[in-house]
Amino acid sequence: MDFSCSCSVSIDEMTAEIYNETFPKARKEHRCCECRETIPVGVKYHKVEGLWDGSFNTYKTCMFCYKMREKYFTHGFIFGELWCCMMDCLS
Repeated sequence: MDFSCSCSVSIDEMTAEIYNETFPKARKEHRCCECRETIPVGVKYHKVEGLWDGSFNTYKTCMFCYKMREKYFTHGFIFGELWCCMMDCLS
């Protein structure tokens, strides 16, 4: 499946003042910010910490959702909106 999504957010609009991206292994259970499924202990996940508009936030994403985001939202995205945007683009 290959499609382009017009609901992607421009990266320029969402530039973080501070941004740190890592791929740690979970030392405790976490919840994916996209699908809301549990990220189990010992499993690698995508972690982003940053400062946007004066607010510090941390986003943890399971590797499945991370790969979907990387493949289909190459022009930017909003954390937590992956599946809503995917459904909008397919309808």
